[in-house]
Amino acid sequence: MTRGGDTAEIYLSCQWYADPNHITWNGIFHSTDNGQTLTMQRKTNFLVEAGLIFGDSAAGVLYQIPMSNQDSFGVSFDYGVTFDKKYFNDIYFETAGCMAGELYISGWGLYRGTDFGNVFTYQSAHDSLRLQEVGTLPCEVYWVKRNSINPLKLAYSNDFGQTYSIITVSFPQMPIAFNYCDVHRGTEPGEIYFVVWQHYDTIALYHSFDYGHTVTFQSYMLQTWDEVFYTAGRTPGSFYYARREICGTPPCLHSCLWIYFSRDYGETFTTYYHNLDSTLTGIGQKDIQHEITVFPNPVTDKLVFRFLGSIVTEKNEIRLYDAIGNLVNQGILRKGQTEVTLDIGSLSPGLYFYKILQNESRQTGKVIISR
Repeated sequence: MTRGGDTAEIYLSCQWYADPNHITWNGIFHSTDNGQTLTMQRKTNFLVEAGLIFGDSAAGVLYQIPMSNQDSFGVSFDYGVTFDKKYFNDIYFETAGCMAGELYISGWGLYRGTDFGNVFTYQSAHDSLRLQEVGTLPCEVYWVKRNSINPLKLAYSNDFGQTYSIITVSFPQMPIAFNYCDVHRGTEPGEIYFVVWQHYDTIALYHSFDYGHTVTFQSYMLQTWDEVFYTAGRTPGSFYYARREICGTPPCLHSCLWIYFSRDYGETFTTYYHNLDSTLTGIGQKDIQHEITVFPNPVTDKLVFRFLGSIVTEKNEIRLYDAIGNLVNQGILRKGQTEVTLDIGSLSPGLYFYKILQNESRQTGKVIISR
């Protein structure tokens, strides 16, 4: 998943559907309205072409790395419909730059190109570092030195990756050891998002405005048994993540996709649901961000969830979690009701998170309990 060159624009590459001949097809999907609607750009055999995609700041430009093998990549100038295939030795890690046509590739060393992947210049070795992301300024590059230990060792360069310094990033409420961490640039200088996989089923989002020196916990991402994708957007405060799950019955399996869009740096999300069947028919979307109010916040003893729109589902589940992801309370809103009240008088003061589940849609948010 990656942002495009325009505001509200994202791309997603994922498994699409399996046909009666048991061939799994991959799709590149495009949205210009923050994921509310999707168009299918490219269809390929999943086993042949399903590389990572990276958006460019130039309109319509998309990179797919690797393309079909570890020493090739593709450049698209038509929003991911067709790709020009290019070669570059062995490719281990990669990222698009913040300038149009800029691309970083890490193979046997770090290389930088500025002409849409035609020519690369050698920057440095740094083979012990994992290339992660560029910054919002043209000269900035981030690597990770220790990717599964809290505090994280983040390597930062402000000279296009030729030299670097180590930044120690501490994640609050995170144990010493975790599974993995991804880094995504925001829109302001020094702004970074950290997606930390505490476990395979617990994904935390952190945010920093000062190159990782001060980090705040934003929210937990909803997990799935299949795939999770994420990216920061091009407008201040925008962040996206998506869950993909397998739907249908063999041999006609396809993907169901939930896209979560935030305008407040990943604290709360609007949800859009897409049923990716073989013809892309029946695609629906659900926005419940403005249909539910949660009050009071901060709260002392009674937390109220009020559903403002008409409720058509049989039941709507509400879950309340503590800061480390433990379920501490839950409630059910059944058809015909408009409110659910949770008694939180026995809970300790602090930061909590709620999830509201309505069929395929999800909404998340923060609650502060005070005394």
